[in-house]
Amino acid sequence: MYITIEIYKIDKTLNFRELKIIIIDTGAANVHSVNKAVIKAGADPYISKNKSDLRNSDAVILPGVGSSNSVMKSLNNLNLTEEIKLYARSGKPLLCICVGMQVLFDRSDEGDTNCLGIISGKVKKFSENMMNENGRKMKIPHIGWNKIKIIQKKHNILNDIPNNSYFYFVHSFFCAPKENNNIIATTDYGIEVCAIVGNNNIIGTQFHPEKSGDIGISIYKNFINMVK
Repeated sequence: MYITIEIYKIDKTLNFRELKIIIIDTGAANVHSVNKAVIKAGADPYISKNKSDLRNSDAVILPGVGSSNSVMKSLNNLNLTEEIKLYARSGKPLLCICVGMQVLFDRSDEGDTNCLGIISGKVKKFSENMMNENGRKMKIPHIGWNKIKIIQKKHNILNDIPNNSYFYFVHSFFCAPKENNNIIATTDYGIEVCAIVGNNNIIGTQFHPEKSGDIGISIYKNFINMVK
């Protein structure tokens, strides 16, 4: 039995282990912790840097740590840049995490880097002079637990995720989408910034679901459920 929610058909009897879910190994990401989290979500993922695996997958996850520059260099060296752009246009679910989310955008101030250009917008650096409500200087990078404010309450990635849920963040740069309708959730760290971005089948989280406990596992489950 199928229940239609927004643009996706969610099959409640879907066997996650029958799906081919690829975690892209850029060499600049925490692929093994993501792999463990996806297994906890009920799937049996593959870690790969092979083009044909991407083409034949049901869903793809692009993790990223470090810098936009290092992730883009890795993707270019692996000849995966254009392949990911093609995949994004395929309609199949694509989840990008932390720096993986940042490289979805046109450009990053980090290393003045040209990114994938899948979602319109720019990646900017937090100001070193930001103050909190007590007048104390904010620490950069933003490291630790922070709550999200849900903007698009009916989005599939947020099924059963309460507003003000806490997730784990590690970042010095933040995403500024050109279109507000791409912002699914925000977080506040001196300024309100995008915590989850989305455009149809494409999802990005600035936080690390794999470091966010059970609520993070729920994000992975919701993503896998987006497979048509």
